[in-house]
Amino acid sequence: MSAPVAAFAEDGNVAVTQTAAGMQAKAVDGSENLVNVSDSVLQMVQNGEVYLDEASQYLLDAATGQKVNPETGERVAETTVTPENPATPENPGTPENPETPENPSTPENPGTPENPSTPENPGTPENPGTPENPAKPENPDSANKTEDSKDDQTAETDKKEEQPAAAPTETKEAENPGTETTSAGSNQALIASQKIVKLPQVVEDFRFWTVARKYAFAKTDLYVRESIPSSEKDIKASEVSKEEKAADLKNVAKRSKILSKTAEKKATAKTEKTFDKQVAQQQLTEGVRAVGQITQDGLLYVLKEEENGWLYVESGNVRGFVRASEVYTGDAAQKLLSVYQKQAKKKAEAQKTEYKGIEGTAKTATALVDPSENQAFTYLRATVNQTVVKKEYALVNVDKLNIREEKSEDSLLVGTLTQGNLCYILADQDSEWTYIESGDVRGFVKREYLSTGDEVTKQVNETGEEKFTTAKEELKPEENDALYYTLTSTKAGTPSGEIRQSMLEFASQFVGNPYVWGGTSLTDGADCSGFVQQIYKQYGYDLPRVAADQAQYGTKIAVEDAQPGDLIFYAKDGDIHHVVMYAGNGKTIEAANENDGIIYGNVDTTEAVWATRILNDQYSVAGAGIGEVNATEDMYGQCLGNFKITYYCACEICCDVETGITATGTPVVEGQTIAVDPNVIPYGTKVIIGGHVFTAEDCGGAIKENRIDVYVNNHADALALGVTNADVYLVK
Repeated sequence: MSAPVAAFAEDGNVAVTQTAAGMQAKAVDGSENLVNVSDSVLQMVQNGEVYLDEASQYLLDAATGQKVNPETGERVAETTVTPENPATPENPGTPENPETPENPSTPENPGTPENPSTPENPGTPENPGTPENPAKPENPDSANKTEDSKDDQTAETDKKEEQPAAAPTETKEAENPGTETTSAGSNQALIASQKIVKLPQVVEDFRFWTVARKYAFAKTDLYVRESIPSSEKDIKASEVSKEEKAADLKNVAKRSKILSKTAEKKATAKTEKTFDKQVAQQQLTEGVRAVGQITQDGLLYVLKEEENGWLYVESGNVRGFVRASEVYTGDAAQKLLSVYQKQAKKKAEAQKTEYKGIEGTAKTATALVDPSENQAFTYLRATVNQTVVKKEYALVNVDKLNIREEKSEDSLLVGTLTQGNLCYILADQDSEWTYIESGDVRGFVKREYLSTGDEVTKQVNETGEEKFTTAKEELKPEENDALYYTLTSTKAGTPSGEIRQSMLEFASQFVGNPYVWGGTSLTDGADCSGFVQQIYKQYGYDLPRVAADQAQYGTKIAVEDAQPGDLIFYAKDGDIHHVVMYAGNGKTIEAANENDGIIYGNVDTTEAVWATRILNDQYSVAGAGIGEVNATEDMYGQCLGNFKITYYCACEICCDVETGITATGTPVVEGQTIAVDPNVIPYGTKVIIGGHVFTAEDCGGAIKENRIDVYVNNHADALALGVTNADVYLVK
C-alpha cells in the first residue's frame, strides 16, 4: 500500500484508511495507540462488516457500533454512544461539547428550542440554531449571501426572513427536531451523515442504439454535408411560420400528383446529370464536404434537430447534415409518406410479396464518401435500423484464432481468441470469413474455426454466458476499421454521453440571462435551483424546487465522480445553499447571483460537499424482457385505468407515422420504452403493465388517449404479441 486512500462507508464514516505502513486504527486496550490492522480484519473492512470512524480512529462494527480489536477482530462491549466517541453519524453536532455529558444540551436533543440561549452553555456558537433561521436579524451581513456566496434563496425562506422574530422557526423545529433541514454544524459533519455512493465508471462505448423513425423528404436535389458550415454554427434558428408550413403543404400536394406520373422519372434522370456541378458549387461556397447526395422527394430520417436550423439525418448508409429548410417534415412529410406507402403496397401486391415499407420505392441517398471516412457517421450513434440482434453463439475450436480487420490473413490483427472462447456471429455466417463480436472486439475470422449449432447453444445456456472467456483486445475499438462493418450488436449502446452533451448545450444558451431570487424562468430569470430544475424538466425529470431538497434527490456521489450534467451542491456551516450543473473539466453552468446572473463558472472545491447522479446512464438494463415481472407490491401506485396495448418495433411498417422522440437521440429499448399520449401519461413517467415496469419515452404525438404502444426488438415479436388490454398503474 502506498499513497493514502479513503473511501466512505454507507453511513458516511471512513471505511478504509491506508498509509505507507498499511491500514492503522486505535488499539482497544486503553492506550489509544495506533496499531496496524491485520489482514483478516482488513478483509472485514473491505467486506463492509467493519469501518474506521474518522473522528475517533477506532474500528467499529457496522451493525452494532461496538469497537473492534484491529488485530484480532474481536468486538468489545463498549459502544459508540459513550462520551469518548460522541461524533457518531446520528449526532453530527456533538463534537463541540464532548467533555460535558451532564450538560443539558444532550446529544439526544442538541438543538432544543426550550433553552436556546442558556447562560450555562454560552460558548457554543458552532450550533446556534436551525438553518431555516440562524438569527439573521442579529447578523445583517448574511443578507448579502445571495451575491457573495451564490446562496439559493427560496420563496419559503423569503417568507421567513420577512419575520424578524425567531419564534415561528423555533416552534417548527420543536415539532420536527429530527428533520433533514436541521444544520449539521459543519460541512464535514454534513458529508459524514450522508450515504455517498462510489459508482462504477461508466464507459462510453462504441455501439449504436435504435430510435423510432421521424420522416423527412428532400424538397429539391440536395447533398448531405459532413459538418455544419462554420459560418452557421452559432446562428439561432427562428421558428417556422404558419405561412411557411402552409406553403410546404401546398407544394407537397403538387409533388404528390407528379410522383405517380412517368414524366417524373425522365425529369429525375435529367436532374442527376447536373447534380455533380451543383454539389461542387455548394461545397466551394460552404466550405464543407459532401458525403452523400439525394434527389428531390428522396427519403431521410431525422436523428437530431440542432439549435441552429440544421438536422442530423440518416438515409441509406449516408449520415450527415442538411438544413431544416431543405426538407419536408411534420404534416408535409406525412402526405408524401402516404403517397409512397400506397405505391409500395401496390407494388408488393403485384409482385405477390410482403409489404416491407417504402424504402426501394422512395429513393435514399447515394454515398459520395465511404462511411469509414465520413466524420459525421458517428456524430450521434442513433439509427432507425435495428441494432440489437438475436445471439448466434459460436465457440472457438482451435488453439488460437486471430480476429482480423479485413477478410484477409494479411490484414491488421484486432484481437485474439483461444480454444473454447465465446463469440457471437453478426454477419456473413455462411461465408469463408465471418464477422463476429466477442467482448468489445469486432472483426473477421475464418468460419471453419468456429463451432455453432444447437449443441453449442445448449452448452452456452447450461454453463452461462458470463462464465465463458471472450476475446483479448489487440487494437482499440476506435482504431479498428472493421468496427462498423455492421451496426448490429448483441447489446444496445450507451447514449449517456450524447444526452449529457445535449443537456449542456441546451443549458448554455441561457448563459447571460438574469438571476432572480425564487425565479424559475430560463429566459426571464431563475435562482440556482430553479435553473437546474427547469433544465432537467426538459429531459423528463421532475426535480424538487429547492437546493436542500434537490441534494437528497437521485444518487449521492463524490464530487470528483461527477460527470457533465450531474448536479454539485455547496454547503456552508453544514447547510446546503447552492447547486450547480457540472460541465466537465472543473467547469459549471449555474445561476450564480444577482450580480452575475447565469454563467459559466468553476467548481468551488472549498464548499462543494457532494454531487447527485440523476441521469440514467444504463439504458440497456431494462430487464430480461417485457414479460418479466419486476414490480414489487409496494411499487404499485394509482391505477390510471384500462389501456389498449399494442406492440411495435422500429421498422418502417410499425413506425410509418411520425411517432419518435428522435430529435433528442433517445433510444427505444425493449422492456423499457413505451409510446404514450403525453397529455395522459407525461414523458418520463414510470408505469406498471402486467407486473413489468416501463417508462414513457416515446411521445411523438401519434398515440392518443388510453392507448400505449410497447416497444419490442423485432417485427415478428410485434406481430405475435398483437393487441391486448391491460390495467396501467403509476409507480410510486
